Amino acid sequence: MSNDEKIPQVMMDPKDFEEIKKRLDELEKKVENTNAELFQIAGKKVGRDIGILYGLVIGIILSYILPALIKIVELLSIKVQVVKP
Repeated sequence: MSNDEKIPQVMMDPKDFEEIKKRLDELEKKVENTNAELFQIAGKKVGRDIGILYGLVIGIILSYILPALIKIVELLSIKVQVVKP
């Protein structure tokens, strides 16, 4: 800022100033709440997508593991019968 420039000053009634500050605070709260709701909605969408992905991965893994586990259980459950002559 050069020496030639002066900072503008305004004369205002203190009551009006306080009223304007209150209105600005209310508007700021509304903006913050709106932003929070938008982030919450985005978080829900991301959470849903991650849940679907986890479900698919677990389903694919189980589709390969379960048949092998069933075969192992069948092999372990076979009873050996000894026939005495």
